[in-house]
Amino acid sequence: MNYGVVAEFNPFHNGHKYLIDSLKKDGNSTVTAVMSGNFVQRGEPALMNVNLRTEAALDSGVDLVLSLPLPFCVSTAEKFGLAGVTVLDSLNCLDSIAFGSESNNKDLLFDCAKNLKSPEFNTLVSKFIENGVSYPAAREQAVRELYGETQAQLLQNSNDILGVEYVKGLMSINSDLGVTTIKRMGAEHDSEVGTKNIRSASLIRTFIDDLSEVENFVPEKSFEIISKATESKKIIDYKKYEMSLIFKLRTLTPEDFKKLPDVSEGLEYRIYDAVRNSNSYNELLEKIKTKRYTLSRIRRILLFAYLDITKEQLEIPVPYIRVLGFNEKGAALLKECKEKATLPIITRSADFKSLTENGKRIFDLECKARDLYSLCLKNPDICGKEMTEKIIIKK
Repeated sequence: MNYGVVAEFNPFHNGHKYLIDSLKKDGNSTVTAVMSGNFVQRGEPALMNVNLRTEAALDSGVDLVLSLPLPFCVSTAEKFGLAGVTVLDSLNCLDSIAFGSESNNKDLLFDCAKNLKSPEFNTLVSKFIENGVSYPAAREQAVRELYGETQAQLLQNSNDILGVEYVKGLMSINSDLGVTTIKRMGAEHDSEVGTKNIRSASLIRTFIDDLSEVENFVPEKSFEIISKATESKKIIDYKKYEMSLIFKLRTLTPEDFKKLPDVSEGLEYRIYDAVRNSNSYNELLEKIKTKRYTLSRIRRILLFAYLDITKEQLEIPVPYIRVLGFNEKGAALLKECKEKATLPIITRSADFKSLTENGKRIFDLECKARDLYSLCLKNPDICGKEMTEKIIIKK
């Protein structure tokens, strides 16, 4: 079986290793990961750059690593999931997508995905949002009212939420890919508690300055990469990023904010006032936050501003497949994909010259984002790395 997963690996931890090992237990299967780049879906920079995270994934059992184009990496779960499965489906070489699931109930996930696409659901969600409820709360409330408590509880589980979006995405593109779920083990996504050897990626990141608190929760090879990156200060400095972000935001007008994805109904003025009257990132978030606008949504909006991502750019379909790294099995699979894929496969920067104008615009965004990311490392890097980094090949 050739499996595909959508991931961030921020960083690659024991929970990820359990998923990959579960998929490859027959010894013959391959795993292809489409991975977020240097900025991630929660609306912030990744702990380590995309190349280091690719290396950690390959060292831990992933066979082929592809890049999810920037705008989709930092968008809503719906757009993130749709773009991820679009990349995997377009390869025309995979048998199934796979993901961790709290419920591990594929039938329930499919029923929920189908219901979330219904007109009745969308109408009721809009009604709740008009009453000042956030989208996640409105979605759960609408599902509970229309389809019952079991499906509503499903939307309280972070991995099941993503799983539903993957299934919805497959339905939207009429994909023939199968779906494989693996029972989620240990800590929940973004959980502040852990188990004996599994912590969430977010909890691991909070302990990154004390590697003794990290070692037991990531595979050996991943720990080596994290240790080297920490020692050489090639990890993100979140405080530096926050100040860089605030600097950019202070140069923008309400009209600039209005052009951003997810900004509507006068939110641009609330953001503008908060920017002018905040001295820190956390203070800024608190001044913008309301019952309707969650912190995750606000973080993404501010990141859109930082990276110059507009509403129009988020409507561009996935324009290309970019290869980040592979091992021997991945090389053989990639060769087959190059013959069958419905999207152009990029293996070197020169390949971007032959893309459509939309594709070139997305790559330009990637290059600018990498330069900003490089500046926010604890030991800042030079510009132009997006054009010069080589594909990681593991023998």
